[in-house]
Amino acid sequence: MKNGMIESTYTDDKARWYYNWRASNYEAMAEWEKEFHAEAVQMAGAQEGQRVLVVACGTGRGMIELAQAVGPTGRVDALDLSDAMIDQARANSDKHGLGDRVRFKQGNARELPYPDETFDIVYNSYMLDLIPLDGFDPILKEMRRVLKPDGKLVLLNMSKPDEKKTFYESIYRWTGIPCRPVLMAPYLEALGFKHIQRSYRAPRPHSFYERLIALLWGQEIVLAHKAAKS
Repeated sequence: MKNGMIESTYTDDKARWYYNWRASNYEAMAEWEKEFHAEAVQMAGAQEGQRVLVVACGTGRGMIELAQAVGPTGRVDALDLSDAMIDQARANSDKHGLGDRVRFKQGNARELPYPDETFDIVYNSYMLDLIPLDGFDPILKEMRRVLKPDGKLVLLNMSKPDEKKTFYESIYRWTGIPCRPVLMAPYLEALGFKHIQRSYRAPRPHSFYERLIALLWGQEIVLAHKAAKS
């Protein structure tokens, strides 16, 4: 364990296979994520005309709202490891009439295919909680690289209240679920991000399934700013 976190059991190849397989039914199985995306998008505070990067866009949750917020003069770039997830996200953007406002790429967060200091906001959800511990720094450094000075980084993750090991973590290795609780604020602080804010809570259950989830893990939303140039 490092900073109170257990190690992930998933490699990039295994994650790509899992989310290609899950793409067609992900929306139905992860309905409880919507409320957290709504909070994270609000914290991002995207404005008309801004450039936003959504890393691990999934089926497009968060991405749609951000594309709406930046308006016709703004742009959202969306990246995902899974081609099947990109297909779902593209269909969702077209359904909302945002196809001309979102640009998709298949790629890896460890090597973001974008120039330095391009984006006002980088938004990432439910990805770092399946990344091995030694992948955190390289990915966060890439996100910092493509952010403009004083740009915002918004991370939404499966998490827990503090560093204490949870029951779910003790059985994680045998569940087959790719994600486990992470605590990202200490990493951002170590990399020089400023004005770091962390919001944590468990889902508000609307069904037996969501009640079970609420007992096993919660969610963190972390907002941070890239340091402005002196």
